[in-house]
Amino acid sequence: MKALAILAQDINRLTVGWVEDGGLVRETEFASGPESCLSSIDRFLKEQGRSIDEAEAVLVVNGPGAFTAIRASTTLANAIAFARSIPVHTAENPTRLPLRELVAAGAFRPGNGYAVPVYDRPPHITLPKRV
Repeated sequence: MKALAILAQDINRLTVGWVEDGGLVRETEFASGPESCLSSIDRFLKEQGRSIDEAEAVLVVNGPGAFTAIRASTTLANAIAFARSIPVHTAENPTRLPLRELVAAGAFRPGNGYAVPVYDRPPHITLPKRV
């Protein structure tokens, strides 16, 4: 299986990888926030001479980590998978192992069709103000 792998547990760091036959072929770490995740993924694919059309699945670390980073990476993984009609496989990473170790351990598992963020504490979601 050929897969795009995404790890973004830190708000200022993104790791993107390409997996083939269960092994990580290449990975690149970007110093980028959630707003530039998509452009970083695009840059990674171009630098590797790959196309998103080659991916047969998307692998994403769905938490825990920085809330915005996890929400952005799972949303991107879900959008890519939906647009391409390919599965999303997720891995929780509470010990923050590097992408290479997660892939080698076979940590990514197929889900129920989409990735759901996993938090290590309640999210701080803005509630409406009382008037």
